[in-house]
Amino acid sequence: MKSPLAMWIYDNAELFRYLGEFGCMREKTERILLSGAVSSYFAPLMKTIYPSASVTAVDADEDVLKEAAEECHELETVHVPFSRYDGSGFDIAISALAMQSLDTHELTGYLFSLYDALADGGNLFLSFPSSEHIDVAEKKEVDSWYSMEKKVFMKRYPVADVVKSINIIGFDLRAIEQDDNPDLGRIVSIHAVKGR
Repeated sequence: MKSPLAMWIYDNAELFRYLGEFGCMREKTERILLSGAVSSYFAPLMKTIYPSASVTAVDADEDVLKEAAEECHELETVHVPFSRYDGSGFDIAISALAMQSLDTHELTGYLFSLYDALADGGNLFLSFPSSEHIDVAEKKEVDSWYSMEKKVFMKRYPVADVVKSINIIGFDLRAIEQDDNPDLGRIVSIHAVKGR
């Protein structure tokens, strides 16, 4: 793991606790979808839990996908913004720390895309930096939490708004966890299942 982002994930594994529990969630998992730069680095873990499953990472950053593929040679990569990806039939979809790169008007479309990508009964893992109140402002450029040399654009979402969105879209909420992180503040992790 050469990337500062990959090292940050390793050092902050508690923020992604549900990833290690996926083995109990669906007995037969054939296809796993990783959405976003952070999620791409979970390919080796997913191949360890599900050795026979195919794992696909979708991201707009080609460098991230190349490095993730170096970590996991069996990883299939798709270099497009997730909003333009039209895959379907996945058993598990993971969106770890991807939502903060979206503006408010993009959030519902993104969640619908994750819903459409999953097979009936498929599991969604979603994690994001949260806020206590609605922030109507656009994304803000802030210092990157994983590299002193980078800036990132971030937007925080209130937990209640995200929960309401996933319920309206058709997901069944299964669990919500929250962790405090020194770099990102409050991180919310949601497990939901696509309704049948």
